[in-house]
Amino acid sequence: MRTTDFSKAPKQAGARALVVVEFGAAAGARSGVLVGRAARENREQDGNSGVFGMNTGTPWFSRQSAKASGEIPSAPGYVWHKTFWRGPKHGAIVFFDTVANAEAYRDAASSFSESTRLLVAEPSGYSNGVWRAEGNVMAHIEHFTPTSVEAARGTTPPLVATPAVPEHPHRAADSGGSRRSAPAQTRSSTAAAAAAAAAKPAPARAGTTTSTAVGEDGRPVTDATAMFVGATKYRGPRALLTLSRTWYPMVARLQTLHGYVWHTVYWQPPFTLGTLAFFATRDDLLAFARLPAHRALMQWITRDTKNGTGGYIRLHTAPPVPEASGEVDP
Repeated sequence: MRTTDFSKAPKQAGARALVVVEFGAAAGARSGVLVGRAARENREQDGNSGVFGMNTGTPWFSRQSAKASGEIPSAPGYVWHKTFWRGPKHGAIVFFDTVANAEAYRDAASSFSESTRLLVAEPSGYSNGVWRAEGNVMAHIEHFTPTSVEAARGTTPPLVATPAVPEHPHRAADSGGSRRSAPAQTRSSTAAAAAAAAAKPAPARAGTTTSTAVGEDGRPVTDATAMFVGATKYRGPRALLTLSRTWYPMVARLQTLHGYVWHTVYWQPPFTLGTLAFFATRDDLLAFARLPAHRALMQWITRDTKNGTGGYIRLHTAPPVPEASGEVDP
């Protein structure tokens, strides 16, 4: 359900802006102070995200977390952060309560990092169930968020609830979520996939898998100008098991999409699983939301409270770059 009130949602949803910071090998010495111990805290907190295909190198049952003593949590307006590793590079995604505080952090981090990116939260997003300030309701929105083309033309976006979702999302036709051991393929779906592959450039080479990170080799996360952060509070282990049957193939499809940059996950006890996904443009991000697999998953999650009891999604985009005045100083 659409909303502008995230007061009951997790703290990540309430952040007004975030900064992505990536450190190169040369910046390791200075950035170590910033992310060293705080990074270890993140790895322990998110250890069991390996259940969903992220190789954390930490036992899934680990719930211990060291007290953060790096500089990230002490930044003015700090809300939450997630560190990541991608091959030799490491970085952090840091959420802030205001855009001004995020800008100040970005400016400070720019002096000792390889690249940075400021992303600002859109005023409205989505919340459901126990995280919905307007009332405990689990339901999906009627229409998808309009793309830039749809907004410019005044076109109504497609319905979310079409087609109807079956009882088990991993058995949905063309959902991209069939059982991993026997993916569902039909002659028509195979032909459609082949035609789609021929109509667009080959996807980028598969990326590295490091502790909680999956992405393209060499492409900075700061290339992204749009991202979403979201999470679902699942009913229990049974719901998570059912989710896993859809999760793997959906993520595999996600990584082939035009404009996909990188994604990671976070986990909070006992049954909350969150995702942060980065895209080249906002329209690239919205294209992922319309995948049949993602559409079916959202309907499955919001079917009363059998599978999930809460959820939220917040979109962040890069602020527009001011146009040059064209004036030349004398």
